[in-house]
Amino acid sequence: MLAKHSFSITVSRFSLFYKFLLYLSIVMLIFAAVSISSMYYIMRPIIQGVQNMHFFEHCMDAFRSMFGGDLAVQNSAFGILGQDFAKISEVFATNRNNVVGAVCALFAFTFLGKFLITIGHYPLADVLNNFMNSNSKFGFTSNLIAHLKKSVAYSFVDTLIYIPYMLLLCGLIYLTFWGVGKLSVVFALTLCLTIFMVLIALKRSVFAMWLPTYINEELGIFKSLQKAILTNKDLIIKNWGLFTAINFVSYMFIMLFGLITFGIGFIMATSFLNIFYQSIGLVIYYRRNERKYYIDAETVIDSKHSVKEVY
Repeated sequence: MLAKHSFSITVSRFSLFYKFLLYLSIVMLIFAAVSISSMYYIMRPIIQGVQNMHFFEHCMDAFRSMFGGDLAVQNSAFGILGQDFAKISEVFATNRNNVVGAVCALFAFTFLGKFLITIGHYPLADVLNNFMNSNSKFGFTSNLIAHLKKSVAYSFVDTLIYIPYMLLLCGLIYLTFWGVGKLSVVFALTLCLTIFMVLIALKRSVFAMWLPTYINEELGIFKSLQKAILTNKDLIIKNWGLFTAINFVSYMFIMLFGLITFGIGFIMATSFLNIFYQSIGLVIYYRRNERKYYIDAETVIDSKHSVKEVY
C-alpha cells in the first residue's frame, strides 16, 4: 500500500518530473563541464600513461570474456588486466603530486555535485507535501526560491552524512571484491552489487522521515533529524526491506531505460525516482502521524489505523 500510494502521488504530480529533470540537467551540465576539465588537467600525465598500455581495450576484452563461457579465455583476459593494474600502480607512483591533487579535487567535486543536486530535494518534497496536504499545486522553481535557505541547510547536512557513508560503503565493497574475486569475479560483482543495494536501502530507511519532518514541523535541521529517527525507529527494519526491493527494481529500470536510450534515460529515470522516493518518505510520515493525505486529485486516504496496515 505504501509503494502504491507513493506511485499514485508521483503520477498525480507528474509535471514535477519535467521541472526536476530540467534542474538536474542544468546542474549536471555545469558540474560536468567544470569537474571533467579540471580533473583532466590534473590527471593528464596518468591518463596518457594508462592509454599507452591499452588498458581500456583490455577491460572490454575481460568484460566480454565473462559472457563467452570459456573459462580459459576469461582467466587469460583477467590475467592481462591484472598485469595492467600493476603497471598502473607504477604510473601513479611516478605522478604522486597529480594523484594527491586529483584526490582532493575528487572529494571537492563529489561534495559539490551531491550538494547541488540535493538542494532540489527540499522544494521537490515541499511541492509534494502541499499536494498531499491540501491538493495544492505549487511551482517547483518558486518553491526553490522561497525556501532556498532551508534547501541549502538540508542539502549541506545531508551531504555531510552521505559522503562518509558512501566512503565506508565503497571500502566495504572493495574489500568484498578483493576477497571474493579470487574465487569468482562474476560472483564477487553480484555480491558487491547486492551489498550496495541493501546498504543504500538502509540509509533511505533510517532517514526516510527526516525531510518530511523538517518541512511539516517547526524544528531545526538537527532537531527534525533526531525526531524523525526516534519516531520511525520501530519501522526502520520493515522499511529497509521495502526500500531494498524498490532499489533492485528501480536500478534495473534505470539500467534498462538508460541503455535503450543511449544514456539519456539515466537522467530521466533519476528524476522520476527522486520524486518517487520523496513521495515514499512523505507517505511514511503521514501514516506514522495518522494524518489524511491526497494520493490523487479525488482520493483522500485516512491513515488513522495501525501502522502495520501501511504495508
